[in-house]
Amino acid sequence: MSRIVTAVVIIAICVAAMAGAARLLSFGLADLSAEAKTARKTLAPFLGDPLVGTLAQARLLELDAGASDEERRERSRNLLTRAPLSGGAWLAFAQAGLETEEPMAKVERALLMSALVGRNEGWLMARRAGFAVPLWPQLSAAARRSIVDDLLGGWEGAAGADREALVSIVYLSPEQTKTEIREALLRAGAAGETISAEIGLAPTPRER
Repeated sequence: MSRIVTAVVIIAICVAAMAGAARLLSFGLADLSAEAKTARKTLAPFLGDPLVGTLAQARLLELDAGASDEERRERSRNLLTRAPLSGGAWLAFAQAGLETEEPMAKVERALLMSALVGRNEGWLMARRAGFAVPLWPQLSAAARRSIVDDLLGGWEGAAGADREALVSIVYLSPEQTKTEIREALLRAGAAGETISAEIGLAPTPRER
């Protein structure tokens, strides 16, 4: 009898895990197709979901270009109140802080909190790096290390659109920023060297 109960429990756990994975996949596909004009309609089925609702709300806030500064602040605060351990919520808070001209120290703290609680989420790492690379000259050594960690951990699993965005962001960065990020990636070894090349951080002719 105990074996039957154990088997039923294991089956139930497997079914729940498969359902969760399917839900994450569905959200991932919706997230990739979401654009500013259609974001609310595309993400609406996921906003109240206990598994991906916080991610959907953070993405909606990111894409909602029509929101006022005060609305962005309020929505990002509410998001953090509901999900203080969500890396996506902390990233949304950092983005809202930058757009509403909060002090850079506050933006950086939110960015580091996102890295702390969303350390191994590949898609989030790629987007966090995309947000943070333009801020590189203004960030502390700790925040810069976090960006490099995000590039190392998020590049391989990043969606095509996120990769393209990162390449464009790096391309438009000042030469000093490019050099410093490339050197930091190279210090990480072979993986960093590969990412450096794929992201467009080739050495300048003077350095060759």
